[in-house]
Amino acid sequence: MIERYTLSPMKELWTSEAQYACWLKVELAALAAMEETGDVPAGTSAAVNKHARIDLARIEAIEREIGHDLLAFLRSLEEKAGDAGRFLHRGLTSSDVKDTALSLQMRDSLVIVLEAAARLRQALLAQARAYQDLVIVGRTHGMHAEPTTLGLKFFLWQEEVSRDILRLERAKETISVGKFSGPVGTYSQVSPGVERLACRTLGLAPARVANQILQRDRHAEVMATIAITGATLEKIALEIRHLSRTEVGEAEEPAPEGSSSMPHKRNPISSERICGLARLLRGYLAAALEDVALWHERDMSHSSVERVAFPDSFCVLHYMLAAATALASGLIVHPERVAENLQLTRGAIHSQALLLLLVDSGLSRAEAHAAIQAAAERTRTEGIPLVDAVKEDPKLAGLLEDVALDESELFERLRATSRRIIASCGA
Repeated sequence: MIERYTLSPMKELWTSEAQYACWLKVELAALAAMEETGDVPAGTSAAVNKHARIDLARIEAIEREIGHDLLAFLRSLEEKAGDAGRFLHRGLTSSDVKDTALSLQMRDSLVIVLEAAARLRQALLAQARAYQDLVIVGRTHGMHAEPTTLGLKFFLWQEEVSRDILRLERAKETISVGKFSGPVGTYSQVSPGVERLACRTLGLAPARVANQILQRDRHAEVMATIAITGATLEKIALEIRHLSRTEVGEAEEPAPEGSSSMPHKRNPISSERICGLARLLRGYLAAALEDVALWHERDMSHSSVERVAFPDSFCVLHYMLAAATALASGLIVHPERVAENLQLTRGAIHSQALLLLLVDSGLSRAEAHAAIQAAAERTRTEGIPLVDAVKEDPKLAGLLEDVALDESELFERLRATSRRIIASCGA
């Protein structure tokens, strides 16, 4: 991923140096396990640990010569480790090291993502409580519907982020698996005992069964969870984009961006960026799903995809979470515009309340619905408040003469409901 969309500490987990450090960690765990099971001489692990170091330049030079990254890595280690280095990688295949190390990288990346998601959830919950009494117009199909509160919007978002966190935690468990079973996964030259010991050292569970690789349904599950979380962030950002529109104007980003040609512009660039990056995550999910089905015990078609898709997806999601947190916690709300928009339909947003009053007065629901619909059309075309248009309907003569629709009472009931729902969150 380009530097623009990478943040610490995530970006440091996906460098070449970090990858080789994970490979070394895996090789050393396997070597220590082999020493414990008696497969290599006593003292081998200590000897290798003392001298084995990552030499990036040397690894790259060897790889240019032989065209195999893991072999280049091993040869570089052997050069530094001396005679004991010959026991490195004993009975293993490249994927034992690469896939187990990848599990470590993905697990650790999910820890970072989970921490960022928790910060976003707390920011959303704080805003839900701050705005639980601010009545705003609700919209369905982009049209004014009934009133809601801004607090309920924020609370709905934090609930979805909470579900994302649960999915991310499950994905972390799914990917926290290692493999030390050798070529095609049959333990032909390495024992299951080595696998158990090495995985325990690394904090991973041994795969119950593998072939040449860890199966890619695990990785696809992680990528699906990443894409779903990205979709949640897009949902939040898309709503903020709408609320920022000139015609709506109820909220805006903490630092909207201007235009090179139109000095008056206040563009919701951060929200738009989040929406755009969510598309990348969905695209990478499609690629990860394609990687599940491989030839026989494995082929290499997944490798090139993963070298791009995994680092990019984790870096992008981490960036999006940070951006969404800044956006939510710093959102600028314009209560005066909120109040203006509540009155735009001249009371039509209370049509259901009037409908129920007519039903309670003895009218059938169908008759009441038709009457309110006709009155709402007069409100729209003639600018007559909806209550007045209903009362002027000769078919409804006398039904609503003594009825006054108390908007302040409706709003106060809504605020009470908003407070009750938000208070249900024990966090």
